[in-house]
Amino acid sequence: MPPSLQDAVNELLRLYSLGRFPDMEQRAKAVLKSFAGTAILRELLGLALAAQRRFSEALPHFERAARDHPDDPQFWDNLALCQCELKDYEPAERSLRKSLALQPASIGTLVALGRVLHLRKRNDEASELLERALELAPGHPAAHYHLGEALAGLDQLEQAEQHLRLAVAAEPNVAASHNELGRVLMRRGALRDAETSFRRAIALDRTSPFSHANLALALGPQGRAGEAAAAAREALAVIGGIGTVVCEDNLSLLDLIASALDDAGDTEDALQLFKATVAFRNEPRRAIWAIYTARRACDWDFAARLEPLACTIGEGEDAVDESVPWRLLFVAGASASQQLAAARRSAQRIADALPRSASANAARTGKRERIRIAYFSGDFYSHAVPHLMVGVIEQHDRARFEVVGYDFSPPADDDYRRRFEAAFDRLVAITGMSDSEVAELIARDEIDVLIDLAGWTKRARPGVPAARPAPVQIQWLGFPGTLGAPWIDYVVADRVLIRPQDESHFSEKIVRLPHTYQANDDKRTAARTQSRSAYGLPEEAIVFCSFNGAFKLTPEVFDCWLRLLQAVDRSVFWLLQPEDMALRALVAKAASRGIDPARLVFAPMVEPPEHLARIARADLALDCFPYGSHTTASDTLWAGVPLVALAGDTFASRVSASILTAAGLPELIAPSLADYYNLALRLAGDRDALAGLRARVQALRTSGPLFNTGQFTRDLERALTAIWERHCAGLTPAHIVVD
Repeated sequence: MPPSLQDAVNELLRLYSLGRFPDMEQRAKAVLKSFAGTAILRELLGLALAAQRRFSEALPHFERAARDHPDDPQFWDNLALCQCELKDYEPAERSLRKSLALQPASIGTLVALGRVLHLRKRNDEASELLERALELAPGHPAAHYHLGEALAGLDQLEQAEQHLRLAVAAEPNVAASHNELGRVLMRRGALRDAETSFRRAIALDRTSPFSHANLALALGPQGRAGEAAAAAREALAVIGGIGTVVCEDNLSLLDLIASALDDAGDTEDALQLFKATVAFRNEPRRAIWAIYTARRACDWDFAARLEPLACTIGEGEDAVDESVPWRLLFVAGASASQQLAAARRSAQRIADALPRSASANAARTGKRERIRIAYFSGDFYSHAVPHLMVGVIEQHDRARFEVVGYDFSPPADDDYRRRFEAAFDRLVAITGMSDSEVAELIARDEIDVLIDLAGWTKRARPGVPAARPAPVQIQWLGFPGTLGAPWIDYVVADRVLIRPQDESHFSEKIVRLPHTYQANDDKRTAARTQSRSAYGLPEEAIVFCSFNGAFKLTPEVFDCWLRLLQAVDRSVFWLLQPEDMALRALVAKAASRGIDPARLVFAPMVEPPEHLARIARADLALDCFPYGSHTTASDTLWAGVPLVALAGDTFASRVSASILTAAGLPELIAPSLADYYNLALRLAGDRDALAGLRARVQALRTSGPLFNTGQFTRDLERALTAIWERHCAGLTPAHIVVD
């Protein structure tokens, strides 16, 4: 090499080492005029441009250098790094394979190629290469990190965690390793450990939006919505706010932030993000997340545009996360068969992620004096499902059943929490334990029948029952539909809830209780009812009500309610107060129909006794559809207010029909929206008929099966006994009817 060229190269390398990249760029361009076509100068110019993050400009220089000097593996490596920055992963793979052919034992090239294959979703190949790198260089931090990523992509979470912990141990000050470890821990159900990892990542690098967004997702299920929202907003602030960062390259991050905001209840910002990004990539998974946020905001037009795509969620190969089956329940166009398909896809994802050491206890059939049943939930405090079933735990026959609770609830100190603590034979705290640790604990405790009260709901931990820690596993009450999960043997239902023609839409065998699947607590108490004026209601007018969450409202049903307001003079509609965005939308919809917005009366959230007291001031409750009233329905009837229901073909749309049938009020179940409207209109216009109906409803507290907790518990126990005896006889699960 001529001395003058060598001097130029040395000068450029010195400028690079000093970080003077613009000077290096200018000097390289000048030298190239004297030494045109010199590969090393092309390479150095590419490095100067890449260091300034001008990758598109750097690319042709790296390509030229590699083409002119194909026997230099470093040229191929640098070209691949530039291609990765441009997200050109296919050519990056080709470049790295050419480099690897020249230096088969290069750790850096093996690791880089493993990373590219992971990004191309070829995680099996990535894992093989990264394991080869670790054979050559045991303990290599980047190899452990990227192997952890690839194994997580294969849902091999236990092994992924091991490698990520080794990466962290080798290089404890790398934020990305802590963030990725947190993601794996979160998927394994170890939320507190995940939180610790995300906070460590943030401490090392506050500019990483992914760590802030992941922290938000770890905080939400712990009941820390305020902290979760703050973390999500911090992620958004790091990238400059919604208006400046929306592009194809940022979609995965923006989806993460939107999901975190949505999960934390920050609907307005979440919806703004979904609206800004929805056009970039049409995927059923993204559509179904955006629909839920839109429904909470009562932005029905946006939701309607996405519903056809959302209904295909179980058909393709796109990822189906654990929240999808629940979100699909309130999509009006989703059929029972589509709900089953989505649930099965979610269950398959969980099954694929099971560690090899998962518990398997299903073969045990030995009988004890008492059947040991366990309830599994993150809601053992004042929450909708416990409001219904706490009395069942209290009234279980302890001569025949030992009753255990496995509890991953957020911290709480309320009357319901105290009742649960007193009612269970043992209430075992499992918050902070990983799914596999919980499953092993349940197996060691030799539980006979495990009852999952969470299913696919927000705080569910399906990885625990998926490990099959108990020989018989049932889902009940928390999730109104099929789990599509091979680890769940039975679903508790009744004859109205799941008809014979519906059985093919359930992966579980059906247990039909004699009256209704829904437990009720006959110890629930109501505060003293105030006057109507104290609740902002007119004293004489008809008061319609629906105390369902805003996400259950649909334009068709709300339009029906507005038509009732138009038809019934001076009537008002009493609603649970939604977020401000939804409230504004509902008021605007009423105003567009010429209805005084004052005729929509909004009730703030209050404690259960106050809520039960105020419901009594309504005249007639109206159900939602297709996700109808569940706990809300029994609250309404307990308060003495009749409920008009609309029954459909899915579990979620038939719960109120089940409850009304058990109440002896099947005439309040409408088969169509027109019938629903006409029935409500007739009752509102006939004060005598309505008064007689209210008297029948008020008598339900002391007569009939609906609010008889003891009778319900005996019926459930007969079902549990039949299920366990069938298992002990070596028989496979089958439909069971309790008469």
